[in-house]
Amino acid sequence: MSLVIRPEHFSRSLSPDEARGLFKASITQVEIEVFTYCNRTCWFCPNSYIDRRSANQYMDEGLYLRILGDLASIDYSGVITYSRYNEPLADKIILTRIRQARELLPKAKLSTHTNGDYLDREYLDELKAAGLDRLRVQVYLGNNERFNDEVMRTRMARRLNDLGLPYSATMTEPNVRHMAAVQYPGMEVTFDARNFDAIGVDRGQTIAMPEIYERTAPCFIVFRHLYIDYDGSVVPCCNIRSDEPRHQPYIIDRLATGRSLFEAYANSPLADWRRGLVTFGKKEKPCDTCAYEVPPDTPQLRAMSDAVARDQGLR
Repeated sequence: MSLVIRPEHFSRSLSPDEARGLFKASITQVEIEVFTYCNRTCWFCPNSYIDRRSANQYMDEGLYLRILGDLASIDYSGVITYSRYNEPLADKIILTRIRQARELLPKAKLSTHTNGDYLDREYLDELKAAGLDRLRVQVYLGNNERFNDEVMRTRMARRLNDLGLPYSATMTEPNVRHMAAVQYPGMEVTFDARNFDAIGVDRGQTIAMPEIYERTAPCFIVFRHLYIDYDGSVVPCCNIRSDEPRHQPYIIDRLATGRSLFEAYANSPLADWRRGLVTFGKKEKPCDTCAYEVPPDTPQLRAMSDAVARDQGLR
């Protein structure tokens, strides 16, 4: 694991310079929701019961530029992804937001996921021209349909062929997942058809899964990533959302108040989440049933976890 866990990760009283330094040394991905609209209500997503279709709310441009400014101040070179609970390609303001990020953060890798419903070759070319580095197209069926290998392969092939670009299969696991890579110089484009019954997660205990998972492994997402909703709310991971009433207690900061990214990462309840997730053992809600990003249980990871636990007095 390349992440170096430091005592500062568990403090909530760092100086501005210390907070900035910890963020720069730790964060590899910042996920930003620049607007709310999604055209789908997929069963495996909280949008199946949270209304994201009747209106579209935008992140304030000043807030967005301030976020980019914070990142520019540390010469950020990690990933920025535009994939929260919206459909990023549903509104072409995404092109403006990508261009702004590309201008201010020339070293960052700009990425997004999409359901592909709005994607065609012209839009793909526009995204590339704006500065997008990576596009991950999720292949879905109907909102309430379950995974079917044959139907999924057919749907994915049709969407790939519509782009008119060469592609090749990169993964075929029956009843689990099918993936393909598109040959498109200057941008990484992949298609991904997943069986959420088999490899989905309960989205912070908001979606019923076929089997209840009991998590005992550590989670390092709260060390490496930062997630920002359209209104500036910062949440611990991609499975938590500020507009879900049950997740309101999990909001860790609100950037609209003027707080910096560095304060939100270092001097907030996120430090307490890290303390609770760094070791092996049963987790507290909503993480106790989360199967997302489970690291392999290795002797090396056990030793690191035990060392941190001793240093922090967690055991």
